[in-house]
Amino acid sequence: MPVTTPTGRALPVAPAAPAARPQNRALTVTGAAMAALAAQAFVGIPSAAAQTPYPTRSVEVIVPYSAGGSVDIMARAFTKEMAEILGQQIVVNNRDGAGGTIGVAAIANGRPDGYTVLFSPSSPLTQAPFLMGKLPYQVDQIVPICQIFENPFVIAVRKESPITNLKDLLTRAAAKPGALSYGHAGPGSVPHLATANLAKASKVSFNEIAFRGDAQVIPQILGGHVDFGALGVSSVAGKDLRLLAVYGTGRLPGLPDVPAITESGIPHAVIARNGLYVHHSTPAAVRTTLERACQTASAKPEFKTAASQLFQQISYLNATDFASKLASDLETNKALIQSLGLLNTGN
Repeated sequence: MPVTTPTGRALPVAPAAPAARPQNRALTVTGAAMAALAAQAFVGIPSAAAQTPYPTRSVEVIVPYSAGGSVDIMARAFTKEMAEILGQQIVVNNRDGAGGTIGVAAIANGRPDGYTVLFSPSSPLTQAPFLMGKLPYQVDQIVPICQIFENPFVIAVRKESPITNLKDLLTRAAAKPGALSYGHAGPGSVPHLATANLAKASKVSFNEIAFRGDAQVIPQILGGHVDFGALGVSSVAGKDLRLLAVYGTGRLPGLPDVPAITESGIPHAVIARNGLYVHHSTPAAVRTTLERACQTASAKPEFKTAASQLFQQISYLNATDFASKLASDLETNKALIQSLGLLNTGN
């Protein structure tokens, strides 16, 4: 059965789509340092044609969340187009767990040759360092290649749920503090922080349950094991769910009947940036090749069509601009996490 909005309108079904390095330096890497790292990497890059050809074999793209979730679906649609541009096969490998940090660690501790690339939200870099204490990587071991899209998130319940809208959800939560349970994609993820911010702003509390991505949350909602979920919008397409609200400042073009949380006076605090990243020691010419391929793939009509069917909007940024956004997010997220009482530096 199709997913429905609060007004009952049905939405279309989308197509299916090594040893850890302990540290605590992630917390000392400022946003300015992240921006400077990426900017320096793209200064004075020699012509890619003068370098060793790349790629000459298949490329592995690591998605740090489970198969079938919003990030995974978009990654597979994107890498299909990027593989044609690079002229090599791209193999998507899901390395999920620990709020995306397991997949990021695989990049940080892997070979810096461009044959292992990360497709991920920015949360393991700009949120996890302040939520999870010591991480198995340093933030400055990872450098951005490009932003591809910003992933909207929604609050969803199963269609049979007695919860009919956001006001109803918050009223029930206020009446029974901590009784309503919800699932999210993992500690430090955007839906985790966004829902924590919702709870604080509304002066309510929820029983939060972390999973390894949206694909694991949805069956729990449908089975009635959790009361609601905070999910990537592309994950809910074609599911038997009712959408209560969008985490954002405005309604989505593909979901005009679903109100933004700001319409209820709740501030929108977290942006879910998704893109490509590599190990910081990856050769500059390889990064340039990947950045150009990313720009071309992001503009392809086939990818735009696939994204629109998943209610996603492409928002390409080059490496320098993406790094600047991440730098700002790093500082903003730290302040938000601290204000929510969730700061964990591992000290």
